[in-house]
Amino acid sequence: MKIKKILCPVDFSAPCNLAVKYAKELALLFNSTLHLLHVVEHLHGNEHYMILQITPQEIAEKMKKEAEERLHSVAKKIKKVPRIKTEVCEGRAFVEIIKTARKDNIDLIIMGSHGRTGLSHVLIGSVAERVVRKAHCPVLIVKDKDTEFEMP
Repeated sequence: MKIKKILCPVDFSAPCNLAVKYAKELALLFNSTLHLLHVVEHLHGNEHYMILQITPQEIAEKMKKEAEERLHSVAKKIKKVPRIKTEVCEGRAFVEIIKTARKDNIDLIIMGSHGRTGLSHVLIGSVAERVVRKAHCPVLIVKDKDTEFEMP
């Protein structure tokens, strides 16, 4: 099995930080390219934003620029991985992760999971779960060490 390209979606959360560590170690082990991706979610709103002095497009651009800076900071902290690619895009997170994985012929996706259960899972949904169901390649889900799951 050859793992030449690893995709690690980054949302700057604690579970994500742990996933980045796994991705780094596996990239070193397989001498893979590590692709860090952050997705800026679309703003959910309408013309009511027009009362603001800043437009939704300007807000999105500012969010994208800040995400690029934070993502580059994450990439700088990763030592010894010879090939790291960073990308920030806009859209729905699970859709953009899957599109990027296909576009870049990713061999493995490594991502963190917040471990939401119950009503919060139903209301918010799970990006990780959707990626697992729709991805063309294997997906490694890294949960936060402090995540507790209730067994019925």
